Amino acid sequence: MHRFKKYALISLAFIIILYSVAVANPGTVLSRKACSSWNLIKDQAFVMTHPRQDGSQKLHANFSIQPGTAEQVPVLMYHYITPQANNDQPNNNSIITLEAFEENMNYLHEQGYYTATMEELEQYVLGNAPLPAKTVVITFDDGYQNNYIYAYPILKKYGLQATIFVIGSRIQQETSPFDPAKKSFLSFEEIKSSSDVFEYHSHTYDLHQKGFKKCGLDYATGFDTKSLTADIAKMKELGIDSPYFAYPFGEKSTQMVYSLQENNYRMAFTVLQGFVKPGDSLMRLNRLTVTTATDFAELLQGGH
Repeated sequence: MHRFKKYALISLAFIIILYSVAVANPGTVLSRKACSSWNLIKDQAFVMTHPRQDGSQKLHANFSIQPGTAEQVPVLMYHYITPQANNDQPNNNSIITLEAFEENMNYLHEQGYYTATMEELEQYVLGNAPLPAKTVVITFDDGYQNNYIYAYPILKKYGLQATIFVIGSRIQQETSPFDPAKKSFLSFEEIKSSSDVFEYHSHTYDLHQKGFKKCGLDYATGFDTKSLTADIAKMKELGIDSPYFAYPFGEKSTQMVYSLQENNYRMAFTVLQGFVKPGDSLMRLNRLTVTTATDFAELLQGGH
């Protein structure tokens, strides 16, 4: 134990020296490495003094995956939908053509997939309730009007459920005429009329932008926890008061996770590629990006 403390103090002293050198030489590779090391130490200290920090879930002792239940669940991530004829950015992974999206949903319907709600996924991760072997969760980020115009009727046609993580400040007070060639956002009226298919949760009120500097890099403004706390209050005042959250750009920090938990968020999503399994960290769940070029059947079977 004494030897461990000795090495820990030596390591800390070395990093402090490295950081001091880096401060004197800003903008260098050394500066960025030193900054990252220093932030790692601060994060570890934060975790030690803030016990609500989320980690992998402890499953019940009698938890086991039974035959016919899901070993893992793909959480599909979509953003913007447009007809192929209007897609002038074919290499943009945030855009999927209407034709490809309908093929995806038709495949889920024909193959007998169950679309789980956020609450069902939460209970699955906690090990409280199983899900059918063929289960997916469908999510959309940002809250584009084309999600209502295109995705809503397709989902309803096939009897599927989905979630939209909306940016609160972009919700429109009045419904605007839809133009497939222009970017537009959902209105309160459209949100209300589509609630039989869509759940609506938070993608922040107005923090979906870069602006927080860290180690010479530009991160989402939600990294400033004071801004995040104020933003959460605005989102709840707007009526989007739920325990589920998607990180802007998928970017998160130890301090962000703590602030979200302090404000009663229980589950949050990144953009890291991967499936969701029982015992995963509820505040750091993976998703799977779906593009026009995605082999959908292969994506759903990934990891097996």
